Amino acid sequence: MTPPKRALKFLRWFCREEFLEEIEGDLIELFEKRLEVSPQSANRKFLWDVIRAFRPINIKPFTINNWTMNALQNYTKVYFRRFRKETTHYLVNTLGLALGFAVLFFILIYVYDEEHLDRYHAKADRIYRVLEKRTGEDGEVQHFSATSNMLADGLKDEFPEIEETAKMISLGSGGLQYGETLFNDRNYVFATKSLFNILDFNIKAGDPLQNFNGAVGVVLNETTARKLFRDEDPIGKIVTMPGRMSSVEVVAVYEDLPATSTYQFNTVYVADFAQFPAAYGDWLTSWNSRGMTTWALFKAGSRPESVLAKKEGFMKKYYNDEIRPHHDFYFQAIAEMHLGSGHLDTFGSDAVVSIPYSQRQFVSIIFLIGLFVITIAALNYINLSSVQALKRTLEAGIRKVNGATIGQLRFQLFVETFLTLLIAYVLSVVLLIVFHSKFLELSDKVIPLSRFFSLDLLGYHAVAFGVIWVLSSLIPAVYYSKLNHSLILTRNVFVGKGDLLRKLFVVVQYGISLCLIIGSIVLYRQLHYVQTKDLGFRNDKLVTLDINSGTARQRFKSIIAGLKEHASVVNATTSSRVPGEWKYIPSVELSQVQNENPVVATHYAADENWLDTYQMTLKTGSNFSGVAGSDTLKVILNEKAVELLGLEDPIGASVWIAEDTLSKMQVIGVVKDFHFQSLHVPLGPVVITSWNNPVLGIDYFTIRYQENLPEVLAHIEEVQKRYDPETPAEINFLDERWERYYQADQSRSYLILIATVISIIISAFGLFGLVNFTVERKTKEVGIRKVLGASIPNILQIILRDYVALLLISLFVAAPVAWWTLNGWLQDFAYRIELSVGVFTIAFAAVLVISFVTVIARVYRLAKSNPVNSLRYE
Repeated sequence: MTPPKRALKFLRWFCREEFLEEIEGDLIELFEKRLEVSPQSANRKFLWDVIRAFRPINIKPFTINNWTMNALQNYTKVYFRRFRKETTHYLVNTLGLALGFAVLFFILIYVYDEEHLDRYHAKADRIYRVLEKRTGEDGEVQHFSATSNMLADGLKDEFPEIEETAKMISLGSGGLQYGETLFNDRNYVFATKSLFNILDFNIKAGDPLQNFNGAVGVVLNETTARKLFRDEDPIGKIVTMPGRMSSVEVVAVYEDLPATSTYQFNTVYVADFAQFPAAYGDWLTSWNSRGMTTWALFKAGSRPESVLAKKEGFMKKYYNDEIRPHHDFYFQAIAEMHLGSGHLDTFGSDAVVSIPYSQRQFVSIIFLIGLFVITIAALNYINLSSVQALKRTLEAGIRKVNGATIGQLRFQLFVETFLTLLIAYVLSVVLLIVFHSKFLELSDKVIPLSRFFSLDLLGYHAVAFGVIWVLSSLIPAVYYSKLNHSLILTRNVFVGKGDLLRKLFVVVQYGISLCLIIGSIVLYRQLHYVQTKDLGFRNDKLVTLDINSGTARQRFKSIIAGLKEHASVVNATTSSRVPGEWKYIPSVELSQVQNENPVVATHYAADENWLDTYQMTLKTGSNFSGVAGSDTLKVILNEKAVELLGLEDPIGASVWIAEDTLSKMQVIGVVKDFHFQSLHVPLGPVVITSWNNPVLGIDYFTIRYQENLPEVLAHIEEVQKRYDPETPAEINFLDERWERYYQADQSRSYLILIATVISIIISAFGLFGLVNFTVERKTKEVGIRKVLGASIPNILQIILRDYVALLLISLFVAAPVAWWTLNGWLQDFAYRIELSVGVFTIAFAAVLVISFVTVIARVYRLAKSNPVNSLRYE
């Protein structure tokens, strides 16, 4: 099989002779390698490679004869004369294209950034993150980025295909202190030295691979180093991790990780895990553990498939018969990490993900929206340019009588179209520069302006430009080629030609616009619904304070009493986790009879103030008493847990709670169901135990305040320093934490809304141009009708009824497509709005009103005109 002939011919046409042999040889060699994998993919990539090779340095000089230069000069003059004469027409065309280009280019950079996260690593094509597939006793399958703590060591020892492995882990709060400077930062990991041989760190000072005193050395990014040491040289300095390590040597400083990195660690503690305290020993060396994120660097030419083919023997060697059915692992390319991790469950030892995972499906939808908008702009331009060509048939006829060939007429069209597109493109680039910062704010991205004009993206710009240029020139050129010598001097001889095609384009334009409007309305309603739905508690005016030390746990009652001292503090409580938890949420197995038909429930440990602080409703029974000894083996269940356990009279019933230990406890109350996760997830069973239960300890304080937030925050920090001076206060607002669940959907809605508004504007531009053309065609007809007694409403109906019919057809085409797409998106929410006819009616009414507000003035002016002037027209 040979490369595509047209692409090869194009390459040989433009490429310099001195470069052609080398470039063509390289491209054919790449094509032959890709051919072994997929012929279709090989053809597409060969074409793309040829386009990318179309660069100024590779293009051979072309000679242009005097006729061509004179023609270009003449056609350019004619173009700008017509621009001045028909300013409205050209402005409509140019602005519509400029807006379409701008939307497409903004979306292209968004998609490009999403697709290229984590690809900056020099060995990115060989770096893989190892993922764990865990199967529970009940058959439930979960996927984690946290794997067995010994997996990295085993993979390197057993598989020669793997050049290097590394492991890293986050161990909760991460205070850092040097002298009087003390702050908290969870964006850190403990990792083996080999991490620096796999991932790219731009080391600015020191050496992370050097030997150091103790089990741990610390590597800081430049921002953290400046924060701790200001202008001092950090290398060799000793810092403290309060509550964990009293002295850690700074061994290196690295440049802040780029904005294109999923992980953007501020601190990496280079650890020799073999020297960790004995308390960690059994867990760190257990194959039945889960905590470490494992990285694998494959040797050049090696693939994960070869390792997976030998996995069975590996599993038998390292996992005993009892635990083997519950463990499995597989590899994820680092380039797939951002868009391929939506299925992962969180775990408490996961490193902080600085850029939240996204979904490939959403990126594809955004890309399609960009194509839809540029399609609307292109169809709009093709429609209006074909109309303009029809209006110029007299000019074309005279030129043909004077000896012009069809080829010359077509060439003029191509030149004029190129000039319009060039002006539109320049305007779109201006829009990119002007709205660059606003786009980054809405999309929650960090993208330098220079990347908007990288060679890869400019290639896409050229493709979009070229496709629209060719298509919008061809249709008028086809009309010109049909000129008949017997009609060449008849004005507007082709005014009725192409009506069906133009109407089809209008239907497509408005069909796409309606889909986008309906999507925007549904997005807004669903997001408003999930943000205002009753959660079963109030998450406003709640501040959380992390418990990051044993001192705070021991003194929690004193801390709560201290927090309540401020007049604006309504209540304060302590618990193991909070609703809307951003860390790992523990679960336990509940059963009426020991180990029979267990129900997996989310577990919270809390004191007697928890329900009141969160304003939850106790449906029946009683709350914890607050007496230390009496609440230890008491539990409160939510309604869902009662239902799944089949408890007809839950108060006083006994339930078994199994985690690492097995405890028999008594139900003392039932709380009304409350949401503790995103509304993407259905309500689940919950068990609440007292703070001094034998299963789970406390980890948070929650403070409900009334007013004077700055004073409350200052008071919280003062209480923290009073009772736990060595640990910096880690404060969060619960409502902001809940908002993160819908942050991605919010960003999507902004992008779609902007695309929708622009698509409507472009479509309105097109309708204005077409109605203007219709008005010109029907000027004499309107004059005759007015003489015969037609009223203004009759005239308006005659001109506008066809367009109303086209909009109705657009609605009938768009409605099922929009319903199918949006219904699929809503399936991701456990709690959702229902799609109603009202949504489609509002969308249609919006398009109708916007469209006719755009054109009504022009049509009304014709209807009010003097029929005598209308009859003199032409």
